[in-house]
Order: sequence, then structure tokens, then C-alpha cells
Amino acid sequence: MYEGNPVDLQMEKVISADAIFDDTTRVCKVDHYDTEEDYIYLEVMEDPLTTILLDAKYRCYISTGTELLCCSGVVKERYQSEDRNLLKFKIENGFYEMNERRS
Repeated sequence: MYEGNPVDLQMEKVISADAIFDDTTRVCKVDHYDTEEDYIYLEVMEDPLTTILLDAKYRCYISTGTELLCCSGVVKERYQSEDRNLLKFKIENGFYEMNERRS
């Protein structure tokens, strides 16, 4: 559904008491979207996967070209191969459309 669209992934809050909050925006793109299970698989374009925590809540911004969609959730799994890095992102409470670009 959103395959190939660019994504900005930003940490909202940490869940673990000993985790460190990181406000860096991670550049990704949608690999595929599982509508039945509400998982979105994201290909990480820059940083190593270890910079993305499994014990944090993230906000995911998807740019479709005509609209900017947003959802919140958590990273359930990280996959690393020779040619790409994938995240399995669990969407909480669906998508909503942003009226303006975030700053």
C-alpha cells in the first residue's frame, strides 16, 4: 500500500528506565505493509540497526507525495542482511493525516 514511500522515524519516548532518548530522525522507506496484522516493514537507509531501540516508542511519518501520514508504535524486530536493514514496526492506533509538515 505504501511500498517505496519515504519515511522519517523519530523516537517519542523510551520505555526502559536505562535507555537513552535519541531525537535523531532516521531515514527509511516502506518495504511492505501488513494490513491484517498492522505491521509496517521499514528499510533503514542510513544508520546501523543497533541505533534503533526495541524498548522505545517511535513516530513514523510517511510521505506519499500528496499527503503526509503519521502513526505511532514500537519496533518489534530488526533484521540485518548483506544488502539491507529492515525493521518490523507495530502500528498502534492507525494512521492519521498531517495538515502541515512537521518542523
